Amino acid sequence: MSFTRQFNFFEKDEVKETPSILQRSGSLVHSRGRGLIFVADNEGFIHMIDRSFSVRSWLAFEIGRVTHMKHMKYQNILVTIGEDDTPSSSPVIKIWDLDKSDKNKQDPLCVKTTKVSQGSNPFPVSKFAVLESMSQIAIGLANGQVILIRGDISRDRYTKQKVIHECPEPITGLEFREEGKTVILFIVTTNQIVSCNTTSKEIKQVLDEHGASLGCSTLSEPENDLIVGRDEAIYFYGPEGRGPCFAYEGTKISINWFKNYIIIVSPAREQPSTTGIGNIYSSATTALSELNQVTIFDVNNKFSAFSASFSSGVRAVICEWDGVFVLSGDGKLFRLEEKDTPTKLEILFKQNLYMLAIGLARSQKYDESSIAEIYKKYGDHLYSKTDYDGAMSQYLKTIGKLEPSYVIRKFLDAQRIHNLTSYLQELHTTGLATADHTTLLLNCYTKLKDVAKLDEFIKTDDELRFDVDTAIRVCRQAGYYEHACYLAEKFEEHDTYLKIQIEDVKDYLKALHYIRTCNHLEADKQLKKYGRTLLDQIPDETTSLLIDLCTGQHNVDSSMPPSPAPNTASQGFTLASINGPFKRSNTGGHTKQSSRSRSLSATKLTTYNPPSPSGFVSIFVGHPSQLITFFESVCEKRWNKKIVPSPIESRDSIGKLIVNGKSVPADPSVKLDREEEEKKSVWNTLLELYLIDHLSALSNEVDEIQKQERRAKALVLLKDPEISYDMDHAFVLCQLSSFDDGIVYLYERMQMYSEILQFWMDRDEIGKVLESLRKFGPLHPALYPQTLTYFASSPASLLTNATELMQVLDHIDRENLLSPLQVVQALSRNSVATVGVVKEYISRRIETEKKQCEDDAKLIQSYRAETEKKRKEIEDLQSNARIFQMTKCSSCGGGLDLPAVHYLCRHSFHQRCLNEYEKDCPKCAIDNRMVLEIKRSQEENADKHELFLAQLEDADDGFEVVADYFSRNTMSFTKLVE
Repeated sequence: MSFTRQFNFFEKDEVKETPSILQRSGSLVHSRGRGLIFVADNEGFIHMIDRSFSVRSWLAFEIGRVTHMKHMKYQNILVTIGEDDTPSSSPVIKIWDLDKSDKNKQDPLCVKTTKVSQGSNPFPVSKFAVLESMSQIAIGLANGQVILIRGDISRDRYTKQKVIHECPEPITGLEFREEGKTVILFIVTTNQIVSCNTTSKEIKQVLDEHGASLGCSTLSEPENDLIVGRDEAIYFYGPEGRGPCFAYEGTKISINWFKNYIIIVSPAREQPSTTGIGNIYSSATTALSELNQVTIFDVNNKFSAFSASFSSGVRAVICEWDGVFVLSGDGKLFRLEEKDTPTKLEILFKQNLYMLAIGLARSQKYDESSIAEIYKKYGDHLYSKTDYDGAMSQYLKTIGKLEPSYVIRKFLDAQRIHNLTSYLQELHTTGLATADHTTLLLNCYTKLKDVAKLDEFIKTDDELRFDVDTAIRVCRQAGYYEHACYLAEKFEEHDTYLKIQIEDVKDYLKALHYIRTCNHLEADKQLKKYGRTLLDQIPDETTSLLIDLCTGQHNVDSSMPPSPAPNTASQGFTLASINGPFKRSNTGGHTKQSSRSRSLSATKLTTYNPPSPSGFVSIFVGHPSQLITFFESVCEKRWNKKIVPSPIESRDSIGKLIVNGKSVPADPSVKLDREEEEKKSVWNTLLELYLIDHLSALSNEVDEIQKQERRAKALVLLKDPEISYDMDHAFVLCQLSSFDDGIVYLYERMQMYSEILQFWMDRDEIGKVLESLRKFGPLHPALYPQTLTYFASSPASLLTNATELMQVLDHIDRENLLSPLQVVQALSRNSVATVGVVKEYISRRIETEKKQCEDDAKLIQSYRAETEKKRKEIEDLQSNARIFQMTKCSSCGGGLDLPAVHYLCRHSFHQRCLNEYEKDCPKCAIDNRMVLEIKRSQEENADKHELFLAQLEDADDGFEVVADYFSRNTMSFTKLVE
């Protein structure tokens, strides 16, 4: 590369108060650091100059002069090399601690002095380098040797000197480079450049077979690369070899490094290069009287920042105090002051050199916002030149710093949709796009009909960089349904996906398949929303999915945790709207496999609480057949209750729930849980569906067959003792649909036996009346008067049913079910029946009752005689003495002897045969105790009013219960006397 552009970014000013030491003629040895400039003269003095150009001097070498010196960067130490006037003397290294003073002279303290060992024929030092840690010093000699001094150089301790390099050419440059614990020494001669690892064993590597003149090498900062200036170019070297270079032809007198600049001093006219030992020093001295040129190059941005000629030549270039000082051959000191960055940028802007301005801003550590502003200026410039592509490439670099609307407005106005698309793409790539940007980008794609770009933008596996809802909306509006569905499916926008498939694409099977792959909560929600539409188009498939969902067999993603049961109470509902016009749809659809990661094949069956089937009833409007299938399947799979179709059962089977002549209704005090309530709701609805007359528009013959099958199922449902349903609701349904078998069964289950009789009586079903009477009459005598009243309700009925009437009367008489009075009263409720009808029955009953009265009179007479006998016996015991004539013991049977015990009951015992404290007769004690227990029980029962009332309520003849209580003396409250 070459530096073709030249600018004047430095101001050249002459320093008016130049120190006299700098105005002296002769060669100049200098260094700098810590805000100071160090200058050595030929008399052995070192002069320390501060920023105000005040000078402090001390004598460093009493006999000789200082030939080289270096100030350390991290320590306030100055390392100098000097030599005596005698040609045979060896160079001497002196180390000065500038923070300490000599007690005698008040000069900086010399902490160490070391001679460089060269033997008997010493050569002058041409170059030297010091490691910042002060552990190594490299001395380059004019004879091509490099001597390395190792040790604690900063203290007066033992150090070791070793020749690490020898060559026939003089040493023209030495520089240390530290990389961690590794130390590399760059060695430059007039014909070669070598790197030497001084950490261990001095491993050397030749970097180039071309060298450089004295003063034409230095070290860059902070990279620590070796910079070498030759006649044709400037080269950079690292430890492994040569790096970049840039062309700059011409002889170089010296090169220096300042910030990111290379300062080159060169003759104003071409001079032949000198490489021999004899004239190695002559290039600097001969150039003093000649016109020299100082050029400052910006290495990073590849341009010349300053160039000026000095008519008297250049003695030295010193970089300190944030500036460059050039000492001319006539002793004048010039300061090169760098212009501030805004000024330099303004110069570049005026010349439309925006790329150089950007590079300059970056090298000056400008923030990204400031750099983006330069890109904006560059883009505006190209836009004004109608270079829209170039302008957009600059605007792209402002993303994140420049308001996007600024760029968008420009290219909307210019109708440059391709450029605008690239800008919007980059906005999304950086994640800075808003919903409006997404909308605009997708509109651009659709206007360009660039499906490939649309696919690339939407069907990406990278991190999401746009607003999904906006992208779906725009694709849908533009008719790109596939892309909209892809996004909705990928990001699980279930509502949107189904809305597109059902409303736009009308791919109902694919929509149903998608719902099947959702988790059960989402499937519940979507089926309630779109179930009616899906049932209209694909009724069987939709019903199947609903069955799976409500029976716990819905496929859900294995990563989805089981959800809690939905807290929705079951509620009643009617089917007034279900029985609409039934039309079976044959709408077909393709079953293209979804691309969702949660596909059906990847899902597993997991446990969850199925939703309520009642919640889906509303979607079955117009589809009662599917609703029946749905409820029957739910009952079978979820509650293990299958309704098996069977022929209408005979009425002889009615009464399976009768236990001992009484029905067993469900206990209303038992509170049903939610699942039981759900079951009850389903059974009620299913019963209603079974009893609907017509579900479809099929032929009457087929429909009648299906009707009979449904009614058979309805009866099975009603009779199943494990099925809980609302009997009132069921009764109303049976009545509305004229389902006789159901009505009779429900009457029986609700113990409404009188209504059963009346039901058959209203239909003049005499056989069923008698059958019901025989079945329920024995436990419910009130049915007989009702039957008798029915037979005597009209002359025709009496005439027609005369035989049956006599059969009933015979049964009543035989079983003694009613009194004659009750029979007469039942038949006399109207004027149809006559006495002749019941003459035989009444005669027979009167004769029977007469005989019963005679038997009762005889029993009363016997009780009276026995009672009179007992009274006389009591009176005799109370008034007359009892004579005991027993000769044998009533216990052992032995002869009775004294002492003996006699009881009023005429039993006698040996005293020895009785217990000591026994007062009652052992023979009569058991009977006496039984009588006492009966009386105690009667006394206790006198306080048990609830028991008496319960018996009174349950009895067919209440008077009989009262009479029984009186007969047992329960009504007496006389307490027993112990």
